[in-house]
Parts: sequence; structure tokens; C-alpha cells
Amino acid sequence: MKILQFGEGNFLRCFFDWMLQKLSEATGERHEVIVLQPTDGRSGQARKIAAAGKYHVLLRGWEGDRYVETLDRVDVIKRGFSPWHDTDEYLAAGMEDIGLVVSNTTEAGIFHDPARTEPHNFPSFLALLLKKRAEAKLPPLFVMAMELNDRSADLLKSCLKLYGETLRYGPVFEDYLESCTFCNTLVDRIVPGFPGDAWERIWGKIGEEDPWLTSGELFHLLVIEGDRRIAELLPFERAGLNVVVTPDKLAFYHDRKVRILNGAHTSSVPVALGAGLEKVDEFASHPDHAAWLSDLTHAEICRALDDSKETHAYADEVLTRFRNPALGHSFRSIALNSVSKANGRLRPTLEDYFNKEGKLPPRMTGAIGKLCELYGHGKTVELPGGPLELRDFSQIRGPSPADRIDSFFPGLSPAIRGALLKALA
Repeated sequence: MKILQFGEGNFLRCFFDWMLQKLSEATGERHEVIVLQPTDGRSGQARKIAAAGKYHVLLRGWEGDRYVETLDRVDVIKRGFSPWHDTDEYLAAGMEDIGLVVSNTTEAGIFHDPARTEPHNFPSFLALLLKKRAEAKLPPLFVMAMELNDRSADLLKSCLKLYGETLRYGPVFEDYLESCTFCNTLVDRIVPGFPGDAWERIWGKIGEEDPWLTSGELFHLLVIEGDRRIAELLPFERAGLNVVVTPDKLAFYHDRKVRILNGAHTSSVPVALGAGLEKVDEFASHPDHAAWLSDLTHAEICRALDDSKETHAYADEVLTRFRNPALGHSFRSIALNSVSKANGRLRPTLEDYFNKEGKLPPRMTGAIGKLCELYGHGKTVELPGGPLELRDFSQIRGPSPADRIDSFFPGLSPAIRGALLKALA
């Protein structure tokens, strides 16, 4: 099957293209990726990757009590170019026997600009291609959006509709757009990218330089919202890959990831940095903090979300992933935009736990207290590991504990707000 892929960055190459390689090896069916630069001005990177003919994916992580490293060659990317600079080549490729369009263009990549009357971004170039396919009466496409926006495929489809109206593509385009199948997704794999700590050793192992070498963790999960037709198109289960196709549970998987993985990260930031621990793996493996992190995750986040065996199993996987030293995950990076992150990642657990148990989750409440303390020292706070600049400090409404609580959790119910202020006092 031929696949048009908007995005040539480390994530898609370490995640989706790696999965296609595994599927090809398991089934004998070859998949051809035509990779497209999602923005203008990337110096022909897509073409360079395709011209290389192959690249390697280094995966590292814990399997039980064993630290495992794998190295896979990926050669599914066959062609690459820019829709901006190679428009004719792009449209010609899109008129071939394409079965699927995949995208990962960052959250900012999907938008509609009504002032523009020519293709100028990912959705408008895709709209142009769909118009050409509609006019040629070619089969409809599956479109799988892997951006981190909430329900990114729905957002993409709405942008395509708007471009159809703005650019006056007419009813033929509108009918074709409705005949295509848009799949929302959840993607889960931490991808640091080029392995700065291991590239010389890996180049020596493969016997040549590989500038497109990328790295990630062993864990991977792809959740696709749709019917079984997408599983027939991409039978990932035949390769033993961790893929879930669901008609109606995408929201649960999204909430599970945000509340467990991201919620544990954000809760740990002020605790770890206050203790002088800069990396996630240091904190998750530390004898004084590992039990706290496990209890936070299982006894509070899982209990509030869904106290099921499956949810606790995912939490165990997350805790194992946190102990992976190859990821080099910095709490200072995770700390960016903590004001908005706290509301999205911690608030649901705070509210659900309080409503179920009639009290606050103690460990998360302690973490919120430390977060409030962190933002109580001004824009720059001195920490054991050095000063930390709080770039979103301007979002704090005032100096009092109540001001900080209202900044992190605007509109919190009076009962929870009162309990939280009492606990933090």
C-alpha cells in the first residue's frame, strides 16, 4: 500500500514508519511511504531522507528487570518532497494508488486562514489534492491524524471543509470529502530523537554513518478511533504491535494517558526539583521517592479515573517507562507551562477523587502545595539544581495562596477549593 505522510520528523519515523516496517516484515506485504514536508522551508529534508534509502531506529527500555536495546533498519520511505516547492510532483504522487494519508504536523499545523486564496499550509495542500482526486473519480482515502490536538482528525476535516468553501472547490469536492474516512488517534511513545549519547557506538555497529538515526523507548501504543476497516487496511496485530482499534473509547485512552503519564509528570515536578533531582529516571528510581510516585499513580490517579486491572497495568508500564535513563527526560522541560498543565492534568483527578472519597488525594494535594510554593517566589526561583525561570509566572493572579489556587484551577467548586486551601494552610 502507498501512504502519503505529512511529516518527516523523528516521531513519525520512530513510531508509525517503524510500525509499517514491522508489519511489512511480518506479512511480506510491502508498504511505500511518500513523505512530505509539513511546512515550508525545511531545506529539502524529506527528499534527503528518501534519498538515503533507509535509516535506523534505536529503542531502549526496561523489560521486567532487564534493560533492553534493539536496533531496527527502516526502509519504507521511498520518496520525499515539499508540496510548496514540488507541487506538481506532490499532486502526481497523490493521484496514484494511495490508500492512506497520515499526518503529524504539531498542534499548530492544523488551521484555516480565510484570507489566503492559494494553498499555503498542510490542510490547504491536502484539500487541493482531494479536489484533484474527486475530479478524477479516484477512490476515497483513509486519513489518520496523529497530532496531539484533541480529536485532530475531526479538526482537520473541519479545516478541509472551510478551505473547500474559501477556495470554491464546489460540491464534487464536498461529496468526496464526506466519502473519505477520518480517524482520530492517540499516539504514545517517548521519542528523544537522535541519540546523542550513543550515535558513535551505533554507527560503528551498523558499519556506516546514519544521519537520520533516531531513538525512542520500547513502549508504543497507537489507539485508532474507527471500525474494523482500518484494521484490515493496517493489520498491525499480525506483527504483534500494540494497536487498539475502538469505535467509542478513544476519550478513555486519552484521559488515561493525560491523567496517569502526564499527571504523574506534572505532580512530580515541584517534588523532584525541590529535592535536587533533575531527571525523571533519577526521581522514579530514588529510594525516597519511588514509593511516593507509585502510591500517587495507583492509589490516587487510577482510583479516581478507573480502578480497573487494565488501568493499573498501564500505570505500572508508565512507572517502568519513567525509570528509563535513555530518555533523558528533564523536569525543567516538563515544568514549562505548569499553570495550564496543572488544570488539564491534575484537576480531573482532584475532582473525581474528592467526589468519590469525600476528601482530597493526599499525595497530589502535597504536590499542588509544593507547586504553589514554587510559584510564590517570583518569576525566577532558586533550586538545588540551579535557578528556574517560570515563563508562565504572569498567569498567576496574585500573591496569596487563594490567588495561586485560582490560577492553577480556575472555577473550582467551593467545596474542593475550600478543602484545598485548608490543606495547604
